[in-house]
Amino acid sequence: MVVELPRFAAELRRRVDPLDPDILASLCTSDLYLAIACFDGDSVAAGHLERDYFVEAEIAARKVRATDDQAAEMRGHLRKILFTSDAERRSGLADFTGRGDLRGYLKVICTRELIRVVNKGRKEVPIDSMLERLEVERAPELSLLRARHGADIAAAMRAALESLADRDRALLRYSLVDGWTVDQIGELYKVHRATAARWVAAARDKLGELIRAEVASRLAIDKLEVDSLIALVRSRIDMSLERVL
Repeated sequence: MVVELPRFAAELRRRVDPLDPDILASLCTSDLYLAIACFDGDSVAAGHLERDYFVEAEIAARKVRATDDQAAEMRGHLRKILFTSDAERRSGLADFTGRGDLRGYLKVICTRELIRVVNKGRKEVPIDSMLERLEVERAPELSLLRARHGADIAAAMRAALESLADRDRALLRYSLVDGWTVDQIGELYKVHRATAARWVAAARDKLGELIRAEVASRLAIDKLEVDSLIALVRSRIDMSLERVL
């Protein structure tokens, strides 16, 4: 693994402008050297990067409880992001400046890519998984309402879930279906656990509002019956939230 001095100097000038002495003194030069070698197609450097630095991908995957398939997809995209350029972007290694260490740089990329992969998986999972977890249709408290309007209630709840904002639907799926704690959700979104808890609670409240609107628009039923449905949905979510919050 060799990067000639003129090549290293040229890449340094491209990546770090201006070449301030204080900035130069703080650079992680060994990591920058490795990144330039990988960027230039050095197979030894690429092997070293994957062997010693891709551990960040495994750590990130464990923290967010990604499936094996999701972790594998993330690693595949990570290689593409780091090693290849296209018309719209340069490779990740071409943009690494050395102002922070390469391990931290990869951690950020891995986490961002995992959010994309996990959210993609969420969108591919049917809404039925959340409806089944809520078990509203089987609740004895709503037996009469279910007998009269079961299909319409199911359709209203499905429509409400589908109309949630992407992040709200993701948060409810993570907490209700995947059983994530707010610490894991906070790690995924890089926010404090208290912020993650507020987001999950807000998503619950938003779902309640949307179900109310959907039921009201579909059924000519008494307001108390609508309210009982909303209260039941929230109680079902709250039982899960007691664990994750």
